[in-house]
Amino acid sequence: MAKSGRNTGRILILFAVIIIIIVIGAAAYVWLRVLPNMQQNNIQGSQQPPPIQIEEMVDIVITTQFIPRGEVITEGVVATITFPKKELVEGTFVTELDQVIGKKAIYPLEPRMPITPSMLVDAVSGGSIAAFDIPVDKTALSFPIGREALISYAPQPGDHVMVIGCMYLVDIDPEFQSKLPNHTASVLKQLLTEESSVESLTVNILGGGTSSVLGRADLDPTLNEPIYIQPSEEQRPRLVCQNIIQDATILRVGEFPLDGVEEVEVVEPAQPVPQGEEAAPEVEVKPDIVTLVVSPQDAVLLSYIRRANVDITLALRNPNNTSEILTDAVTQQYLMDQKNIPLPAKLPFAVEPRLGDFASPITTVTP
Repeated sequence: MAKSGRNTGRILILFAVIIIIIVIGAAAYVWLRVLPNMQQNNIQGSQQPPPIQIEEMVDIVITTQFIPRGEVITEGVVATITFPKKELVEGTFVTELDQVIGKKAIYPLEPRMPITPSMLVDAVSGGSIAAFDIPVDKTALSFPIGREALISYAPQPGDHVMVIGCMYLVDIDPEFQSKLPNHTASVLKQLLTEESSVESLTVNILGGGTSSVLGRADLDPTLNEPIYIQPSEEQRPRLVCQNIIQDATILRVGEFPLDGVEEVEVVEPAQPVPQGEEAAPEVEVKPDIVTLVVSPQDAVLLSYIRRANVDITLALRNPNNTSEILTDAVTQQYLMDQKNIPLPAKLPFAVEPRLGDFASPITTVTP
């Protein structure tokens, strides 16, 4: 019986130990899990939500549709949108519609584009739109030009070109400023009457025509006699060509619009051609004038050579190379020397047809 009592006591002690362990585990769980969450909830509940910051906005003017260059801006093509004030640099964008309406667009404006003051010019006193494409230290000058001189219409606005001038030079009399050779004349004195031997003060000048052309005296080597030689034709001019403007910028090929507004090309659908008829060919207008941006001194130079009938030709340049190009003037002597062209010898034979006989027929063999 005593042994039975000991076993019962051990069971009670073991039971008590197990209960203590369970209690300690539950307390530890509450301490590590539940209590921190409750404290965090209490802290969060005690804190106030951060206030909502309202960003200040301003209105800026934008385009609502495409505006061609030079067109007067109206209410129907612009609108305002909100823009963060802190990101708006003063003077960058236009903020009032009144500052835009009635002005001209200096550049083509795409839809939904914010408008800046540099895009606008006054419609009345703002001057031409093309003037804004000229640098402040340059000027623009137009002159007529043909297909070959315009490089087969290849240049476009913004291209860089070199201007080549060719002229014909002749010898002139410095005092008369007339082309040589001069004409000679005879001066004769006349008597007052046939019966009188007193000479009159009136003189007659006889001369003119090809027979009076001034020549030179020369000694004939065969006859050993002096002879008077006259030219067989008028003086032949001598050709010289040189690069007169190294770098010029093309402002426009062709004429500017009279109202300053660039026309927007509208592609219309092709009209059906009735059966049995041919469509009329479209006539393409070729430009015959070009406007160059040059220095003021080169503008005066171009004006002079135009009045002097100097032949002008353009040469297209690479846009990545705008350095000055130095060239030598080309004359007949330069051509012969630099290209190693020999002077043809006078031979006792020649080809047929003779030189200059361009009307000689050419036979074509047809199979």
